[in-house]
Amino acid sequence: MALSKKERRLTIWIGISIGVACSSMLVRYALKQKEYKAQQRPGNYASGMTASNAKKFPPLPVSVTRNIPNGIVVFHELNKSIEESTELSNQWILETSGSFRSERLFVLVEEDQNSTQEPKYFRASEIYVRMRPEKEKKDLELTLNNEVHKIIGFNRKSEEYIVQIKEIDPSSIRANLNYFREKSSLIANARIIPWVP
Repeated sequence: MALSKKERRLTIWIGISIGVACSSMLVRYALKQKEYKAQQRPGNYASGMTASNAKKFPPLPVSVTRNIPNGIVVFHELNKSIEESTELSNQWILETSGSFRSERLFVLVEEDQNSTQEPKYFRASEIYVRMRPEKEKKDLELTLNNEVHKIIGFNRKSEEYIVQIKEIDPSSIRANLNYFREKSSLIANARIIPWVP
């Protein structure tokens, strides 16, 4: 027995509706499972332990957990400020979470111990380097340790090279900044890049 044209259309629409509903439910289930797994990972905010070495870390400021929900605490230090200050500050390196690998980013969050200001945010894996006027990219390349540093771009606005660093704990970021700043005959300035949540 053959179906009429109207019955075929109805059957097709019912099939499409069931397919869309099933795929929607599967996507929601997959996202919930992903979120659950992220909450179980070492370094989640509630764990109080860093993902890199299972060290305890103090609770993050509420504004940070609001600005970077579901992040992972990779490192924590209570040390001098990254920005050449002698003040002690809490420094967390967070991995932001995203649906895709390209949406993940390492962020340095710095909270001054003696201040009521909001924490500062920086990109943890990149340093901007401005060369002296008479120096060129090849001069910079000669001074870089290829196992630790890599030039990944050039910011035309600020005329600075973007150097990616391999080790991103706060002490290593500080050491890399000092490394570049000590080469004052070649490098005019080295800085970490602010990040806006």
